[in-house]
Amino acid sequence: MKTPQEYIANKYPIIPCYRNQRRPIGDDWENKPTGQLDRFSPGDNIGIHLIDLIDIDVDNIVCHKFLKKIKTLGCSVYGRSSNPESHLLFKGEKLEYKKYLMHKSLELWFKDHRKKATILEIRSGKGLQSIGPGSLVDDEEVRWDRNIEPTEYPGDLRKDIDLVVFATMISIIYPGKGQRDDFCYAIACLLKKWGNWTEEKINTFILEVAEASEPLEDRDRDDRRNNFGTRAYKGNTAKGLPTLIDQMSLPGEGVKDIFKVVGITIGQENQEDKEKKITNLKMYDWNDYKNLDIKEPAFIIERLFKTKSINFISGPKGNGKTEWTLGLTDTVSKGGKFLNYTVTDPCPVIYIDGEMDEFDLIERRIPYTQEIAPMPNYFSIIHYAQQIDQTIPDIKFEHGQKLIQDKVNEIREKTGKSPVLVLDNLRSLSNYKENDSDDWRPIGVWLKNLRALDCTTIVIDHHGKGENAGPRGSSSKTDWANVSIFIKKVEKGRAKGTMRMEIKFDKARGLRPDETESYECEYNFQGLWTMQQSQTAQSEETLLGIIYDIKRTDRSKINKEHAQIDKDLEKGTITKKIHTKLYKAINREHNTTQLEIADKVGVSVGKLNQLINGSFESYFSKRSNEEYLKSKEAYGEIIDEKSIVEFNELVKRWAAEREHQYPTGSKYTYQEKYPNGNKMPTEMWLRDNATEIAPIRFKALGLAWADYYKVEHVFRGIDE
Repeated sequence: MKTPQEYIANKYPIIPCYRNQRRPIGDDWENKPTGQLDRFSPGDNIGIHLIDLIDIDVDNIVCHKFLKKIKTLGCSVYGRSSNPESHLLFKGEKLEYKKYLMHKSLELWFKDHRKKATILEIRSGKGLQSIGPGSLVDDEEVRWDRNIEPTEYPGDLRKDIDLVVFATMISIIYPGKGQRDDFCYAIACLLKKWGNWTEEKINTFILEVAEASEPLEDRDRDDRRNNFGTRAYKGNTAKGLPTLIDQMSLPGEGVKDIFKVVGITIGQENQEDKEKKITNLKMYDWNDYKNLDIKEPAFIIERLFKTKSINFISGPKGNGKTEWTLGLTDTVSKGGKFLNYTVTDPCPVIYIDGEMDEFDLIERRIPYTQEIAPMPNYFSIIHYAQQIDQTIPDIKFEHGQKLIQDKVNEIREKTGKSPVLVLDNLRSLSNYKENDSDDWRPIGVWLKNLRALDCTTIVIDHHGKGENAGPRGSSSKTDWANVSIFIKKVEKGRAKGTMRMEIKFDKARGLRPDETESYECEYNFQGLWTMQQSQTAQSEETLLGIIYDIKRTDRSKINKEHAQIDKDLEKGTITKKIHTKLYKAINREHNTTQLEIADKVGVSVGKLNQLINGSFESYFSKRSNEEYLKSKEAYGEIIDEKSIVEFNELVKRWAAEREHQYPTGSKYTYQEKYPNGNKMPTEMWLRDNATEIAPIRFKALGLAWADYYKVEHVFRGIDE
């Protein structure tokens, strides 16, 4: 595959680039259609637009030693003669761009490599492209090393690339003879102490690095390099950073920077060591516990957020998360009303912004402030652009956490009140791995520590996959939360010049069901928020109808399969024990859960329970009776009122007989004669005891019986 025609035939998103260059032809190229042959001229380079593609661009030759496993996992591979196999192309959704660089203090070690400090780049997304085979770059032909259709990486690509880069960097600074044992042991001790790596993982890693870094003739024949993890866990004398700095003249900051690639901060106590300091768990009997003077948290915002709570606000980009939060917290800082929420006792707000443009925040706040903010001025801002290097230290690490916590304490001392802390947004304030619950844990623990200090936090986060998904990444995030709110933009019914949004509750610990119903609101960008009639709101009657249909469908499926296994029992093809187990299994399989019903109906679980425990029973009886009457009318003259009365009397007599014979009232009381176990006779029993009833009238008998016990009629005709 070397020509635009071949790329297009294989459905590659290609664009034309200047001959012998990496630069795309034309302005606004990223927004123009891809895969169009008429855009190409003879001699144009072929740019692969990285839409739904991920390009691992390898710049350092050492890196190839550690990429072997990744290269075997569904990627196409290409490069140039001066740097073969330097591009690994996977299919997949956009992966955040990242360029891995060696720390400048290590220049002595990497200066002889092709691209000096650069190890590799992860490139993906609409604004990026890669020059594909069939092109020229610096007068070198780009050619395929392996031409296959790219597939998605079967794992966490970011995490595995981090490990490859880490191994590459360690290999670059790997020492010569005489220092290798001390070097490997020091690296192993650092991985154990600060990274909490397992013994086996350290052993495997050190051996892989040693085999890739040592000349073949120098490698130890007794495999001493495979046990440094074991030595780190069992040895009495640990080595570490001082060994690398003092004995090997490695710069400390450079070494620390290498370890940060895999999320290890040397000098930060790991969680396991912290927890080992706890030597006793406090335990109380109930009488002592209830007398501990534990006070119920008050509401900072009435019927929404409590003091000492952790709260999440998530939703797609540009759907109003920040606007809604700014409106809400402005009211927190002043007191008053925001939509249907009331703040009676104003308290300080610390708003930490890691993403917005500087002036954008001013524009969004101005409508609430008029010209001069009220005194005391309870609204404080920490903006990334005003900090050293225009960044806020990562809140995953203790240093970043402490800096923020110091400001919380400062505000508390200044005002005498615990502040509300807003983190906008989580992704911009931490480089944690979103789908790794272990990587999220330090942030979650910190939020709990803030709660213990009487601080209320509001975390703004991007939403996950799916229209109504909660916060993106690990589901363990909201395990820590009191309230989780999902905000989605609504276009229907929106007034001109306004923003309309739907507010839904994903989690609401401590709130009543009626306080967690979804609603819509509208913002005019002049500081005015109003409640709106939901465009998707449905009457209670409609909601009950949906619930009824779901439950009826479930029951129909259950009854159908129950009927089949009843026949099997009557025929003797299954035992009673198997019959019972099958009954339970069928019930589990076809009973839609409360959460699933709530999602289908479009209400919260709290609202669903409110409907089921309130109006549903009377609605069920009403619908069942209506359907019974419709069925009765369908038989016209054949099923008259007299027959219905007779059948009802017959049912009452049979029921009384059974109650007399089997008085315990247990669900399975009538298992012998009525093996379906629902207090209704089987079709077989009815046929045996009502042979004088005409086949078409048998239906009416079944309906009468179903009406008596308020269950769904499932009998087919006696002629079957």
